[in-house]
Amino acid sequence: MNIRFSPLLATGVRTMVPTLALFSIYLLVIGHDLPGGGFAGGLVAGMALLVMYLAFGERGVRRVVAIDPDRITGLGLALAVAAGLIGLVVEGSFLAASTVSFSAPWIGDIKISTLLVFDLGVYLLVIGLVATAIIHLGRDES
Repeated sequence: MNIRFSPLLATGVRTMVPTLALFSIYLLVIGHDLPGGGFAGGLVAGMALLVMYLAFGERGVRRVVAIDPDRITGLGLALAVAAGLIGLVVEGSFLAASTVSFSAPWIGDIKISTLLVFDLGVYLLVIGLVATAIIHLGRDES
């Protein structure tokens, strides 16, 4: 199947994708205290990848996702499980919320919740799965 290049669609996508990317990060960051922040943000980022595929094809998606999508999926799964295990070790229950705090030079005290780490894992997992689906299902084998 031969898809024609559309300059109008490409121009629209070039302005739309950064906006979708920022919105997905916004959903990730503000949603970590509420359920679904990482999943919703990952879906919006996946939508940005899908729009990139519509405008530029598989090569455009591969340029944006420079890392192998399987590695992104694996990293996301590892982060989600690690967040659950931290809750198990610290609080005695898998996926229990706990806070890790440390001090960084020039920044000061930093507190990171395991909920944010879990949502980041889910975020990467969804992006990796969507990118894998786009690349493998959109491949032209003819």
